[in-house]
Amino acid sequence: MASIYLFKIGEQHNTSIYSVIISPITFGLIVFGYQTFFASLVVSAVFLFGISTFYDAFSLVYFVILLLFYIRGQMRIRYVIYAYCIAQAFNLLTHVSALNENGYWTLAIIKTILSLLYISLVYVFLNNLINLSKREVFFKNASKTDPLTGINNRRSIDAYIESLSESYGERFCVLMLDIDNFKYLNDKFGHPFGDKVIKRIAYLVRENIRDNDFAGRYGGEEFIVFINADLHNATKIAEDIRLVIQDNKMKFDGHEVHVTVSIGISERTDTQSVFETISIADNALYTAKTSGKNKTMTLSESAA
Repeated sequence: MASIYLFKIGEQHNTSIYSVIISPITFGLIVFGYQTFFASLVVSAVFLFGISTFYDAFSLVYFVILLLFYIRGQMRIRYVIYAYCIAQAFNLLTHVSALNENGYWTLAIIKTILSLLYISLVYVFLNNLINLSKREVFFKNASKTDPLTGINNRRSIDAYIESLSESYGERFCVLMLDIDNFKYLNDKFGHPFGDKVIKRIAYLVRENIRDNDFAGRYGGEEFIVFINADLHNATKIAEDIRLVIQDNKMKFDGHEVHVTVSIGISERTDTQSVFETISIADNALYTAKTSGKNKTMTLSESAA
């Protein structure tokens, strides 16, 4: 639609530079991909190129070459310029007689130079905006995720707890999960293997909860999971996680290492704060650890 507007304005003033017309399609491809490219191309073909124009040959060659560069993953500024130059050269060669007859060579060259300058400036400006946006997203995600595991870090956990504290009466369960004998694993196999274990456990936890649940690394080898379910269903999820981890063998120097976890569970009641619920789950975890490990334990079982 931007192409149509720019084309009509250019026609009215007889000063259209084609790079202004094709730029929305060009940068739509770079930013949003080939779906936007084809949609923009169809719209432009229907509204702009329905009647034969001086730019038909140029547009066809330019869009084909640009798409080929995109498919090959070559969308830096020089490839956009390459596509433009090749298309413009083809266009000028197919209109040699008209250019000689009207003496438009100088104008054609000036327009080509101005178009290349325009495309370069727009590309640099757009690319800077994209990079800035990517950096902003990166740092935003980096501030919320644990660098080792990629799941939520303590800052995200605290923010989530704060949001839950403001939701009065909401029922959920807290899982406190701790890797069994982690110090022994670290001492025997080294810290790199310990990191590998933590990463794997985090992955298995994340893969075995639902999209509306929340998991984070609480600290060291301990994880916290908020399950949006009642105690019965949360216990089933916790037990599934424990069994998956128990059955998942981790290799070190050709040897299989047996890793297990203990899990404490608590369900929030109407009279409890979020922190009280976490504390109860932590107490259940402590009982699971001290009574044999590799267990899933609820508050009632802990009390018993």
